[in-house]
Amino acid sequence: MPANDRALYALSRFFFAQTGADMQAAWALLEDAPVVDDWDSVEYCFNRLFVGPASLSAPPYASVYLDGTHRQVMGQTTTRMRELYQALGLASPWLNKIPDDHLALELDALWQVLDTRQRLPGEPLRQASSYLCQHLLRWVPRFVEQVRHADAVHPALLFVTDRLLETLQAENARTTVPASSPCVA
Repeated sequence: MPANDRALYALSRFFFAQTGADMQAAWALLEDAPVVDDWDSVEYCFNRLFVGPASLSAPPYASVYLDGTHRQVMGQTTTRMRELYQALGLASPWLNKIPDDHLALELDALWQVLDTRQRLPGEPLRQASSYLCQHLLRWVPRFVEQVRHADAVHPALLFVTDRLLETLQAENARTTVPASSPCVA
C-alpha cells in the first residue's frame, strides 16, 4: 500500500476513534508521528474539539463548512455524500448514527476507492478518488484552521490535522482529473 494510502487509512481510523486506545492504535500507523506520553489528554482534547457533549470547537462535518453560514450538521452535503457512497457501492457502518459527511467517513471512502484502484485501475475510480479528494479539500482547510485556533489543543491533534491536510494535498496532486471531467463538481 502506498504511503499516502496508509496515511489516509490511519487518519480515517484516528477520526473514527472512540477511546484513547483507538487513537493510539491509529497513531501507530502514521509515519514519523511523535511520541505521545499522555493519551488521556489527547482523548479529552479530541472529545472537546470533535465529539462533545458541549459545543464543538472544530466540528468534523463537511456540511458545517459547506452548507451556508449557520454551521449546521445534516445539510445538503450530508445527503450528497450518502448518495455518492451508494453510487460507489459503499455504506456507512454508522448509518443514521453519524452523519455521512463526517470526516472519518469521507476519509474512509477515499481510502477504499484508492485501495480498489490498486486492484482495478480505471478512469471511473480515478475520477471518484479525484472528486472525493477535491471535495475534502473544499472544507478540511477550514476545519484545520478551527483546530489551530481552538483553546489548549494538544500537540498530537495539531500534528494529526496538519498531516491530514498534507496527505490530502499530496493525494490531490497525484489524482487530479481535468475540470472538464463529468465527475468534478
